Amino acid sequence: MPRWIMLCLSLLLAEATPGAEGQFVQLTGWGGGKPEEIVPQAAEVGFDEIIVWNHDPQYLGRLVALGRKHKIGIYSAIHLGDLKDWKKRRPGVNPPLQEMNAEENAALERIRADKTKGKSGYQYGGEPVHGIEVLEAPLLCFHHPEVRSFFEEQIRDLLRVPGLRGIAMDYFGYQNYRCCRCPTSLKAFETWHRQHADLPRDKALDRFSLETLVDFVNSLARYTRSVAAEAKVTCHVYPVFLPEPLYGNRLDVDFCGQTAAWYFDPLWSYEKIQSYTRVIRGEEKKYFSRPEGVAMIGVYTRPALYPVKSPERLTKELQAILDGQGDRVQVCSLNDVLKDPATRDVFRRLFRRGEAANGARAGEAAINPAKAGL
Repeated sequence: MPRWIMLCLSLLLAEATPGAEGQFVQLTGWGGGKPEEIVPQAAEVGFDEIIVWNHDPQYLGRLVALGRKHKIGIYSAIHLGDLKDWKKRRPGVNPPLQEMNAEENAALERIRADKTKGKSGYQYGGEPVHGIEVLEAPLLCFHHPEVRSFFEEQIRDLLRVPGLRGIAMDYFGYQNYRCCRCPTSLKAFETWHRQHADLPRDKALDRFSLETLVDFVNSLARYTRSVAAEAKVTCHVYPVFLPEPLYGNRLDVDFCGQTAAWYFDPLWSYEKIQSYTRVIRGEEKKYFSRPEGVAMIGVYTRPALYPVKSPERLTKELQAILDGQGDRVQVCSLNDVLKDPATRDVFRRLFRRGEAANGARAGEAAINPAKAGL
């Protein structure tokens, strides 16, 4: 065979292979709603997976059935803020909540009292830009053994749903973005610190908080696989852990979503998005061979409440992810993408299965940042 023909065939094969440079291979949406509405719409845009917070087995069964029809995998999410299910499963037992110090509690009251649009730059669990921030939502303290048992019950129940792709994790972190200050946590820290006496107290607390958080998430991932070996585990690293924001590569999950482009003003720069994505993708297997790094992008299309990213802005953010070698994306909220035609078109153009992914629309999928106008 002539050499020029072999070269052309090689180039065509490279374009047709999912994961070739400059192409996305997976789009996952966090959201929910009526299965008969969201699944066909998500498939038309190009979503491969949907993550819902709903635990109702009948609802999940309908969602899985429609997902199978449209080749979309379904996950159900567990989270440390699930006080409603705690009360249902543990009637009469107070949930063991994380605790904060006086300064952090004062910040919480300030944030709750701020009724302005945007809450004066509050980042809602993302990286703070103005002083001390904390998460508004109370979170269970995972240093209590009963919290592990609670989540193991949830995982067992969810994996009884035939065809569910797996378990998703969100809100696994600290309300103050650093540690828990409840008596149980502080007692465990003091024991840990005595075994690491060479570390200054503040550095020791950061390391203890990170190690126990990582161990907890990894233990739930292992438990998921012990219940159903074929089940997948995905997550979004949230809220931010300030001592080490991009710690997700320490998590032994199948797909680790880490924030690459947050929702709120000031929107992250192209350089920051690209830099974070290089870590998310480039260091995905630093600690484990299993994980695939996923860049999470925040999208709301509710102008009365939050900033709305223009199609040009979204294009530029997705280009930054591509330039950082990212090939998998999580977006929250799926529903905001689907309900806004301009936003939906951006994602459809880049992710629609069988078009952008296989190179048939490679020219359309290749974004030109110079045309973004930003």
